[in-house]
Amino acid sequence: MAAKDQLEAQVTVAQEMELAGKAPVSYEHEERKPVTETKKGDVTDEHQEREPFAETDEHVGVDTKELEDIAADIKEDLAAKRKRIEKIAKACSEIKNRVKNVLRTMQLKRQKHDYRISLKLPNVLEEFTTDEQKDEEGEGEKEEQIKIFQEQQKRWQQDKEGTERD
Repeated sequence: MAAKDQLEAQVTVAQEMELAGKAPVSYEHEERKPVTETKKGDVTDEHQEREPFAETDEHVGVDTKELEDIAADIKEDLAAKRKRIEKIAKACSEIKNRVKNVLRTMQLKRQKHDYRISLKLPNVLEEFTTDEQKDEEGEGEKEEQIKIFQEQQKRWQQDKEGTERD
């Protein structure tokens, strides 16, 4: 049973290392050590504590150096991934700051533009009202001119009629 667990652990570690981009650890060049099982069937003492590792764990038959090497590889992989995540987080933070600065700049430009327009607005309104007043006055003058023109037309017609009678 322990040999099967050991083999499954080695296969799992090899698959994880392949996924991480590293060559799997090959144990073919090493001599296989016989698997020894304890008579008790459990590797914990009566206080439910694991016995300390020796150079070779006689309970499972796994060389602790190999486990330490695997643990070191895993730690290296985790450290590399942590660095990569930190770089990505830093890049995201920089991009976020750039976007904030661009938005702030756009908002300031919009506020300046709105302020300039608000300064021009009273002048434009005043100009509009004076133009409206001039138009109203102009309409009154036009009406007077139309009346004068109509009166002149009547006189010309009267003069014309008077000259025709003569």
